Amino acid sequence: MKMEKNDMITHNHSHMVSFRTLILIIIVILSIFVARYYVPVHSPGPMAHPWKYRIISGTFAFILDVTRSLQSIIGIPYYTLLNVMIDSLDPIKIRPFDHGEVFYHDQYIENVLVRIYTPKNTSSTSLLPVIIFFHGGGFFFGSIYSHDTMNYHLSMYTGAKVIGVNYRLTPGVHYPIPIEEGVKVAKYVINNYQEFSIDPTHVFLYGDSAGGNMAVVVERHLRREQKPIVRGVLLLYPLLQLVHYRLPSYLTYLPYRLLSLLREDMLVQVANFYLNTSFSEDELFNNRHLSLIDYENFYSKLNLSNIDKNDDDIHKHHSLSESSHPDTWKLFNENISPLLADDDIVRNSPSTFIVACTYDVLFSDAELYFRRLQRLDVKNVIYREYRIFHGVMTFVDFPVAFNEAFDIINDSAQFVINQTALGK
Repeated sequence: MKMEKNDMITHNHSHMVSFRTLILIIIVILSIFVARYYVPVHSPGPMAHPWKYRIISGTFAFILDVTRSLQSIIGIPYYTLLNVMIDSLDPIKIRPFDHGEVFYHDQYIENVLVRIYTPKNTSSTSLLPVIIFFHGGGFFFGSIYSHDTMNYHLSMYTGAKVIGVNYRLTPGVHYPIPIEEGVKVAKYVINNYQEFSIDPTHVFLYGDSAGGNMAVVVERHLRREQKPIVRGVLLLYPLLQLVHYRLPSYLTYLPYRLLSLLREDMLVQVANFYLNTSFSEDELFNNRHLSLIDYENFYSKLNLSNIDKNDDDIHKHHSLSESSHPDTWKLFNENISPLLADDDIVRNSPSTFIVACTYDVLFSDAELYFRRLQRLDVKNVIYREYRIFHGVMTFVDFPVAFNEAFDIINDSAQFVINQTALGK
């Protein structure tokens, strides 16, 4: 009996040691994980929830490492895996905000998948304003699903129909395919306005980041084809030029590797995937793809007399090349870098709402475009800066939502409401 009791004590002690060992292993693994992915994240400046930003950025860094490891094993590109992960969450997404104020469905327009949001309690005979949305993601990431919550709220707050465009992504396709698909959808919606119960005189184009680039370029295509004038363009932290990578906001915020996504090894793919080019990180982010003539051409196209070139640290020309990269000419195309379009094109822009995020490598793009619109006396241009990071509009779901994202949605909605009222 005594022997059995001792065996039981020994057995329990062994279990206790095993349990403690397991706990210790878990603590060590978690410590390594935190040290690897969360400790290195630094907030780029004061914001309401820096801890939330650090968790999101660290999580993205972890997911990128996982998908890149899988890429080396199964051969599927990491960005494809990321998109599959995001899109696969849509059918099982918990929608606590959805109380039936907006109906939505997916369909194809001109062989392009779209998601259409229609506010409830609208007359079956009334024609609604329409907002055509182009998502961001550097042309190779994102979808109508990654921006679903934002578009739902935008439709609810404006009383407008919102159509999110799921254009094909690079590098499966290259420019001009995404633009062509955006133009096709916009033209079809305008030409068949009765099918969608929308008012063709109250069309708005909306986009964030690379989608902002598309919104500007699509509007200009429609303008050239003498379609009904677009009532307004809304640009959220837009990517408006692919030429100059040492503007002040790049110099300030590129070192922070915002969200673990806005970093050299990923940003270089924006240009290379979109234009099928071969720029290296060193070339782009040190402007070694530019010659002195290219550099001067950039500022000539901006045509801003009060701009201080000293701000971008290239005034010494220490990193410029004697000759251009063979693909540099593509970057100056006004459909690639709409910031650099001729004055006559920019001067005839519609009413524009520009959102600039303080913590963003693209802050200079937004600021310079606003200054061009101002100088050319474009009417009804609103510029707002929000003390938040690039890409915030994909963080509007609990528990990763940021109040600034809803401020942007509210202000965007007010712009649409105001411009719609002016047109009546």
